[in-house]
Amino acid sequence: MNIKGFISKAKNRQTTIIRHIVQVIAFLLINYILIELIFSINLLSLDSLVKVLPILNSPRSPISNGAGILEYIFFSITEGIFPLFLIGVLALVLVFTNRFFCGWICPIGAIQDVCAGIPVKTKKMKISTHKSLLKIKYVFVILIILIIIPLLVTRSSNNLFYLDYRENLGDFGDKPMSYFSLAEYIFVFFPNIMSEMITGGSLRPLFSNFIVIVIFFFYLIVILLSIWYPRFYCRYLCPFAAVASSISEFSLLKLSRNPVRCVGRTECGVCEKVCPKQIRMLDEHFEFFTGNGECNLCLKCKERCPYEAITVRFG
Repeated sequence: MNIKGFISKAKNRQTTIIRHIVQVIAFLLINYILIELIFSINLLSLDSLVKVLPILNSPRSPISNGAGILEYIFFSITEGIFPLFLIGVLALVLVFTNRFFCGWICPIGAIQDVCAGIPVKTKKMKISTHKSLLKIKYVFVILIILIIIPLLVTRSSNNLFYLDYRENLGDFGDKPMSYFSLAEYIFVFFPNIMSEMITGGSLRPLFSNFIVIVIFFFYLIVILLSIWYPRFYCRYLCPFAAVASSISEFSLLKLSRNPVRCVGRTECGVCEKVCPKQIRMLDEHFEFFTGNGECNLCLKCKERCPYEAITVRFG
């Protein structure tokens, strides 16, 4: 590609370039301990800024002192505390920003975008399969709530049952999001397993029990699938995405489509072709669309629309 062609392509991808720059900066700020280790500098002042985040982020990550707000909410419930304030904060953030944090800030989203950037041809799920898989993340959230809600109810009314039930839950009682979190896998589980295997000089830690084997290979497959199916985890498995999707329709920040400029799917359909989450926005009302809550405002559709028919709307 010549220089003129490169500049032209860059101009057509300005929003995406800006988004990737923001993602890199956000990744470094959220995981600032990594910068401290590499450059031997003190960034403790960032600690309060990344303590509670409206994204998926493991509280056990060794390179971050922050955690996702949903992790805090579920952990509070396991402690027998109803986190009304945290739930209110999460709802307000989503009402005002929709899923902006998913598309622009979340480190797990950024990692999946890197996977999708590998030069292989991306694929589309069959519509029926796609719609079915979208339900999985909601099942995960409902399952977590059903398992931990007895802890909230019995913490003050039946402390003996609470202690016994929590003990029987094992790790799930202390970290209910961990088994469903790709952040937990990438930043905690996988490094720990690799460290144990390298230190011990064998694969024994990987095959220590059935759950470890399942988690290791399941999320490894999920990451690999993200190469061909962009944002695979975000689409189908992320508990935070399930909660955010449920509130997205009520958000003030949305995308809208100009019906006068838009020529439709038959003559164009570029917006749907470039959408990394396979949203059929042309089936939705032109005043605003969220892909039933799946849109994370990456703005690729707006950026690539040849008719400039898509705009960002607030209010």
